[in-house]
Amino acid sequence: MILFCLADKLRPRLKTQKSVKKEKGHVKPVIGKTFYDVVFDEKKDVLIEFYAPWCGHCKQFEPKYKELAKELKDDKNLVIAKMDATSNDAPPEYKVEGFPTIYFAPAGSKKSPIKYSGDRKAEDLKDFMKKNAKASFQPPPPPKKEEPEEPKPKWDDEL
Repeated sequence: MILFCLADKLRPRLKTQKSVKKEKGHVKPVIGKTFYDVVFDEKKDVLIEFYAPWCGHCKQFEPKYKELAKELKDDKNLVIAKMDATSNDAPPEYKVEGFPTIYFAPAGSKKSPIKYSGDRKAEDLKDFMKKNAKASFQPPPPPKKEEPEEPKPKWDDEL
């Protein structure tokens, strides 16, 4: 009975780096112990790259990924993240079979991430995210219409 009650509360034990060095830029580094806090944030869409530090394809892709993050930095409902998959484990829903592996986790659908298999171009990634986004890439709300002020009654002393 206790296990049944805790099933939604328990997290698998993941291999994790102790910490990650702060980086300049707009790509959020994730490690095993911060994965759930960052990627499973139900209010935000998250694009995450799983990379290997020694991978040539990853090194070639990194400037494009950083540029994408810089371009989209003002969207508060979108996180562009990366995780060293050789030093950290990801939950089973995020299966890493090669490098780089990229997933998009839309808000409200964290247990069903969408694996990206297109070209590694910023514009293609952006189109992919727009197509699958739930919280980001939303048009701004329409401006509030101001109600015309009703004329104020004039008092005797104003006449």
